[in-house]
Amino acid sequence: MTWAVFTAAIASALLHALWNMLGKTRSAPPEMFVGIVLATASICTGFLPIVGVPNPQSWPWIIGSSLCNALYLQVVMRAYAAGQFNVVYAIVRAVIPPTLFVFGWLLLAEVKQLHALVGVALIVISLSLFATLKIESGKSQRRSLLLAVVAGFLLALSLLCDVKGIRVGGLGMFNLFRYSVASSLTTASILIVSSLLLRQNPFAALKGNTGQCYLGAALLLLSYLCGMWAYVHGPIGLVAPLRESGILLGGLLSVAILRERVTELQWAAMGLATIGVVLIQVG
Repeated sequence: MTWAVFTAAIASALLHALWNMLGKTRSAPPEMFVGIVLATASICTGFLPIVGVPNPQSWPWIIGSSLCNALYLQVVMRAYAAGQFNVVYAIVRAVIPPTLFVFGWLLLAEVKQLHALVGVALIVISLSLFATLKIESGKSQRRSLLLAVVAGFLLALSLLCDVKGIRVGGLGMFNLFRYSVASSLTTASILIVSSLLLRQNPFAALKGNTGQCYLGAALLLLSYLCGMWAYVHGPIGLVAPLRESGILLGGLLSVAILRERVTELQWAAMGLATIGVVLIQVG
């Protein structure tokens, strides 16, 4: 793995933790994540006439990714509403590396070494430890934990579709940005239609929290571009866990900004996941 890929993955992890945290601040409504996605789409609309649309080969992957992303946002909003940011975020991010690790191995023929497999096992153990801690403490219901796991799996599927779609559409930053614009607009369209079908106002959060939504949109777009560039130029089975170092970053941000309490065992679980990330990354 090159230093450029390494740096892009770490930058994406930090930016992703920051924009997720915006959706969990005390002043943010439950629909904040939808507002951030719609703000991102409004930014991308201005670039559409310049970059154009991706190649036809990319569109099945764009649609698949957007459907998974829209479902992920609905699920993760419910998970955040029921549980602490640091716990839900850690579980969501911890699900992604082993999922993409298996996909990369089975579908993309990415070879892994023994210490990488140990890293995957540590992340799974960390996830199980988080679940056990929260069930025993009574502070979070099993429904919140299940939603977090489902959200992580949906996001992993979305990332896999994105990687495939970008690769078949052509490499290079211009093609990456063109794909990102199309993906953002497609995801926003699906969210608007689903919200209207549920008789909800999809623009409520964007209207009431315009500044926060556009700040989150900038972080989201930068995180996506850095992450996708790293995924396309490196093996997804190794980039994924490195990018998910956001597990630890999310824990730090939740303490420093959201003032959420993190127990010693929870820190130990996050540390275990981080060790797993490192082992997979060096694999």
